[in-house]
This record gives sequence, C-alpha cells and structure tokens, in this order.
Amino acid sequence: MSILPSGSGALVFIAFEGQDADASEAASSLVKDLIEVWHLDDSEILDTDGFYEFRFSEPEIIRDEDGTASIAWPGVAVHRGLLGEQPITVIHGHEPGLKWREFLSLVLAHVGDDDTVILLGGLHAEVPHTRPLPVVANTEDAELASELGIDANGYEGPIGILGLLGVACRWRGVRAMNLWVGVPDYLAESPSPKAELALAKAVERYAGIEIDIHVLEEESRAWELGADELVSFNPRLAELVQALEKQNDSTELPEASGDAIAAEFERYLRKRGRDK
Repeated sequence: MSILPSGSGALVFIAFEGQDADASEAASSLVKDLIEVWHLDDSEILDTDGFYEFRFSEPEIIRDEDGTASIAWPGVAVHRGLLGEQPITVIHGHEPGLKWREFLSLVLAHVGDDDTVILLGGLHAEVPHTRPLPVVANTEDAELASELGIDANGYEGPIGILGLLGVACRWRGVRAMNLWVGVPDYLAESPSPKAELALAKAVERYAGIEIDIHVLEEESRAWELGADELVSFNPRLAELVQALEKQNDSTELPEASGDAIAAEFERYLRKRGRDK
C-alpha cells in the first residue's frame, strides 16, 4: 500500500532546519536533494517575518565570487513540480521560534485537501553508526496506519513543530505520516549522509517512488569510514559503540529499533518540556 495521493493531489514533503527537527541535517539535506534531482523549479518564498528569534535562528552572510555580501534571512520556501505525472510539493525552511499557531496556518495554506504529507525529521539517539539507522514511521490517522502497516501515534506530552503539523493535518482530514530517522548522538556535530539515505529509502518504501541520488550511497560509506576512524582514536567511544552494537544486535530490526527510537524521542520531548 502506498501513501501516494489519488486523483490530482500532490505528494508534499515538509522538513525544517533546527535543533528539534533536523539532527545531523538528515531531513533538510534530503529535501534539498529532492528539490534538485526532481527539478522543482516553481518556488515561492513565504512571508515569515515575526516567526524567528534571531539569537537562535541567525541570519547568514553570503558572498558571491567577487566577495560582495548579501544576507540570507531565516524563512520558509515552497517548491513545486512534477515527478512524471505526480505533482510534488516541498516545504522547507527554518524551524520557527515564535507564533507557532500562525506558522501552522501559513504552512497548511499551501497543502490541499487532496494532498498527502510526509513529515521528515531526524533525532540523535543511542544507535551505532555501524548498523542500519532506524526510521520510525507513524501517523495520527488510525485508518492510514492500518493501510500502511505503521504505528498510530499515541504520544502525549511536549511536542515540536512537525508533531503539531501532523495533528493539524489530521484535524483537516489530510493524509499525513511522520518519518523520523535516528542518528548516533556521539556524532552530533556531523552531517550524516547515512541518515539521509535511510530517510530516502523509507520514502521510497511508503510512497512507492524512486529517489535517484546515487551519490548518497558513496557519501554514506565515506561517512561511516570517517566515523570508524574517529572511534578508533577514542577508547571510551569505541567501548560505547561496542555496547550499542551489542544492544542493537540483540534486537530484531527494524521493529525493535523503531520502538527504541520512538521511546528515545518521547524521552527527549518530555525532557525538553521540563527544561523550558
């Protein structure tokens, strides 16, 4: 069973850059690559002034070949195009810091009733880089959960913007699912092509479409080799990885790893709620 929309609806991907939704840049890297390989040239920059605290979502200086500076302000863009005959929409930008209710309305104004939505995220968790990185798939829609063979979301507690979007889609009757990839927390500062690849394969599985990003396989292997080298120079880190491998290998993938990453996500969200 595929999550692809019926009729003229678009397949919508949503991902945000930020500490709560994009561990190791897995989700944002994937949607940026989708925009490029699927040639989603029809783009619109949304008016997101007032949604950001610049202490946390800082503007960036960008320079051209002549050294002339321009400013890139945090914001959100909508990219549209076709994959064969299937309409595709990618909504991507920075995680908001303020006025989340208004932000939800702004984003959902670009999602049609006949569309289906895939919300993409990454979470640092206790998983080893040497094993397949787990991807959790769930949804607020019990009927869709049954169709796809994924979990119906039963989480209660503090939540981020992706979780809110999933609930808001359900309220509107829009089919939506969440895909979260777990990435090693001991490699927190490292962008992870392996995590992006895991998300891409999950999208292929549930949407029944092909994502032709061949370089990801090579970059994933190079990332893993680099992580191997880093671990080899740190005995305590090597001991941690061995323990995680043992824990990982004692479970049945992918279900047990998926349960573990889901539990890790809930612990993170509750801790985040207490820390505020």
